[in-house]
Amino acid sequence: ALVFFSPNCAQFSSHFHHLQKMISPSSPFRHIIIPISAIVLFIPIGILISRILFPTILSYPWKMPPENSRQRKREKKITVVLAGSFNPPHWGHLVMIRYLSERYGRVICCIGVNPSKKYDVTPQTRAQLLKEMLTSNETNDEKEKNAVAGTCKNVQVEVVTGYIWRYARKQRASLFFRGIRTWEADGAEERNLQILNTWGPLLLGRIWPINTLFLEGDPRFRTVSSTLIRKICTHGQSRYGKPSEVGDCSVNELTKFVPRCVADKVAEAYVKS
Repeated sequence: ALVFFSPNCAQFSSHFHHLQKMISPSSPFRHIIIPISAIVLFIPIGILISRILFPTILSYPWKMPPENSRQRKREKKITVVLAGSFNPPHWGHLVMIRYLSERYGRVICCIGVNPSKKYDVTPQTRAQLLKEMLTSNETNDEKEKNAVAGTCKNVQVEVVTGYIWRYARKQRASLFFRGIRTWEADGAEERNLQILNTWGPLLLGRIWPINTLFLEGDPRFRTVSSTLIRKICTHGQSRYGKPSEVGDCSVNELTKFVPRCVADKVAEAYVKS
């Protein structure tokens, strides 16, 4: 605990020296300090371990607090982060973002960048595709048109270099979201990322980690994946309509996976890749 709360080595040495005196056999505080120190140490460790062993999973249909409840008013004041590669973004991502936009005050969609890695489609291109999707009121369900109109005005898309947890902390985010198909399908990989996002801030930033919540996908779009879209674009695995002018990719087929307003641009970006 001293390591995290001592900003430099000199202060750490001073604090450690005082602690040694307090727990020495001759100290009258010894029998009080040791149990208290154990509690102070193990409670936060227990909380972090429980987050990893028992992750918070929001299953579909996603719940919304009552309109005028204290919880709803409180959540409308906080910032949340949704991190992903969005390679490319699709309907599954979009419905999640619309839900978060309606529930929380500010939503930041983060696309991470590794400067040493070369991308077939740049994070900036993916961010632009996502921004265009968010400005559209297009929906896959006629019944949802009224609900969709006007959403996502409180959503921003950012390309982030470095640790996303560090960026989220700078933005004063209260929650960290990860979109998954189901925990059974993606849980193993997501748990590894959760461990990094839990212990990274403690070890590298000496800050308390932001809690991660997992948002299970709408069943209508669980078969939609970025990998499938890339295959359609790259290999021309088209079954519907005529191929577009961009390679062998069928824009008609892509509209099952992405909004029509960006289907041409998705095809162009990923056929070229």
